[in-house]
Amino acid sequence: MPARLNLHIDETGNQDLSEGRYLVAVVLHEHDADIATPIKTYEGRLRQAGLEDVPFHGKDLLHGNEAYQHVSVGDRKRLLTQFARLVRSLPVTYVTLRYDVADTHSQEELEARIRRDLAALVFDHLDYFQSFDSIAVYYDDGQHAVSAALHDALDFVLARNVADYRDADHGARRLLQAADYICTVERAAMAYDAGLQTRTHERFFGSRRSFMQSYMKQLVRKRLDGSHR
Repeated sequence: MPARLNLHIDETGNQDLSEGRYLVAVVLHEHDADIATPIKTYEGRLRQAGLEDVPFHGKDLLHGNEAYQHVSVGDRKRLLTQFARLVRSLPVTYVTLRYDVADTHSQEELEARIRRDLAALVFDHLDYFQSFDSIAVYYDDGQHAVSAALHDALDFVLARNVADYRDADHGARRLLQAADYICTVERAAMAYDAGLQTRTHERFFGSRRSFMQSYMKQLVRKRLDGSHR
């Protein structure tokens, strides 16, 4: 069977940087690596704990919106903990692209930087990307700049017939939810690092020390090359 690399992509923040920061997460999964087993284990833990299997969406979980409207704060904390365990067990790596209003001054500049950084990601790991016969890209086209940058980086740097852009159903694909989780935790890290964490952050993640030990330290082990841009 031809080798395939799956990319699952999510972002958090507004491209006008009105929220102060913007972040893109790219989750890399080699198609032959088993994700069914850890997902089945995760779903079993939810059943044993009497928790509803709500597709992970970090912003809604933290604020009790949408599918979490009728889920108690206690159960939302438990769902966060269980999903963190799932992500740690998945055979994936990831890269985050971080942007802050302090060093990115317009939407045009943000779009240019996303294009540059995604292209650099591919160039920096060109042998790895070229070792696959195809690359399946799962992204919901939520932000034009990200969509355009993906096409620029993959179609131009690799080959136009290598990347396969697919429909991204967030509710059905656990790896898209994993990308969402990474966005949630990495964005919280930016807030803690700047001393701008909110009561909601502290309610779900605890103090900065607790957050770093329980969430960030575990997550960074999944970073591609152990680093981020």
